[in-house]
Amino acid sequence: MSSSRNEDTDIRNHSLGELYQSYWYPLFVYLRRKGHSASDASDYVQGFFVELIDKDFLAAVAPEKGRFRWFLMSAVQRYVNKQTARQFAQKRGGGKQTFSLDIDLAEQRYQREPVDGWTAEKLFDRRWALEVLAKALAVLRQRHVDAGKADLYDALQPTLTGEPLTSQQCETIGAGLNMTPVAVKVAAHRLKEKYRRALVDIVSETMADPGQAADVDNELEALLQALAG
Repeated sequence: MSSSRNEDTDIRNHSLGELYQSYWYPLFVYLRRKGHSASDASDYVQGFFVELIDKDFLAAVAPEKGRFRWFLMSAVQRYVNKQTARQFAQKRGGGKQTFSLDIDLAEQRYQREPVDGWTAEKLFDRRWALEVLAKALAVLRQRHVDAGKADLYDALQPTLTGEPLTSQQCETIGAGLNMTPVAVKVAAHRLKEKYRRALVDIVSETMADPGQAADVDNELEALLQALAG
């Protein structure tokens, strides 16, 4: 029984660590745009994840997981509302697990974020969307690396977010990879399909009912709109 509980805790903490690495910056941006200093926003984000570990993370998420980004945004705001400077300083001590956050780097990134007309909520959604896209690209590249096709992925990756390949580009890429222009064009098409599936998989993980394709499609559309501003 005790061993099982320890394993569950390890799994939960590992999942939280991955979650933190993926989405700490959208939360940091959200709090900065809400008017908190870089230092306070950093402390709040780290303290928020510490609290999720202290509690049962899955139980905390389950009631309102529908769109997980909404849960995190509202949950971090509730967390901040509960804190005072003294209480937070005490919570950061006492040997609690904390997460690494480079405040200077985060602030440099924040200063490059759009300003005019961008509310904290809108900016959070934009950054969430960018993190989802980056995660999908990372997953896709790793799959190609594992398959010994990293060169093919690197050559075609720009087509995922840019214009379709021209005939000249297909010939140039093909010459470098010992492929015909037609094969390059087919590979680019397949890569876009794989990218779409990777995005669907990642977004599905944040939905209460990932089996509802319409909900996943709506969430993807919302994220694309967030990128467009």
